[in-house]
Amino acid sequence: MRRSLFLLATLAMSSALYAQQDANGYNREKVLDIFAQYNPVVLEKAKNNADYNAVLENLAVSYQAPDTEEARFELISVARNFDNSIRLHMLSEQYEETLFLSAVNGVDSAATDKYFTRQVSDVLARVWAVTVNLREEQAKEYKRQLSQVKKDKTLSPADRSAKIAALKAKIKAVKAEIKSLKKDSGEQISASAQAYIQQAQVRVQTRLAALSVSAEETASLQTEQASNLQVKTNHKKPVAK
Repeated sequence: MRRSLFLLATLAMSSALYAQQDANGYNREKVLDIFAQYNPVVLEKAKNNADYNAVLENLAVSYQAPDTEEARFELISVARNFDNSIRLHMLSEQYEETLFLSAVNGVDSAATDKYFTRQVSDVLARVWAVTVNLREEQAKEYKRQLSQVKKDKTLSPADRSAKIAALKAKIKAVKAEIKSLKKDSGEQISASAQAYIQQAQVRVQTRLAALSVSAEETASLQTEQASNLQVKTNHKKPVAK
C-alpha cells in the first residue's frame, strides 16, 4: 500500500513517523496554522474537548519536518485525516481488547474480526478519498507554478529550463501516485484494512504469550514453594513426649 494512503492514516498517532528535526522546519505554531487553514473544525473541537485537544497538542509540539512544499502537503494530509487517524486508533484499541478477552475466555473471534475489518475499511476509504483529492490539488498547484515560471521574464533561460524540468517531474510523480491510488482502489483499501487488523492481532498474540509465560512462572514458583514446604515438614524433628 502506498505511504500516502496507509501510513498517513496513522501519522498523527505515531511519533516514529516524524522526520528528523529541522531548526527551520515545522513547529507548533506552523502545524496549528495548517490545521486552521485546511481543517479548522479540529481546532473548534479541541476547544471543547480536553482529551481531543491533548492529542492535537501532542501532534503539534512533536511534529518535526523540514519546511518544504512537499512536507507542507504531507502535513495537510495529516490535518485533513486527523479525525480518521483518531478513529483508527480507537478501533485498534477496541479490537485488541475484545480480541484479547475472547482469547482468554475461549470465545470464537470470527464475528469480531469481521466487524472491525469492516469498520477499519470504512475509515481507510475516507482516507483514500482525502488523499486522492489532495494529490489532485497538489498537481494543480504545480501546474500553476509551471505556468508562472514560463511567463517569468526575470529568469535566465538556464534557470527557467531547470525550474520547468523540476516542476514537470513533480507533476509526473504526483500523477503517477494518483493513478496508482485509483487503480483497484477497493482492493487496495481491503488489503490495507487486513494489514491493519493483522498488526493488531500480532500485538494481541504478544500479550497472550506474555500472559502465558507469567502464568507458567507463577505455577512453577508455587510448585517449588510447595515442594520446599513438604521437604521442611518431612525433616522436622519429632516433638519429645
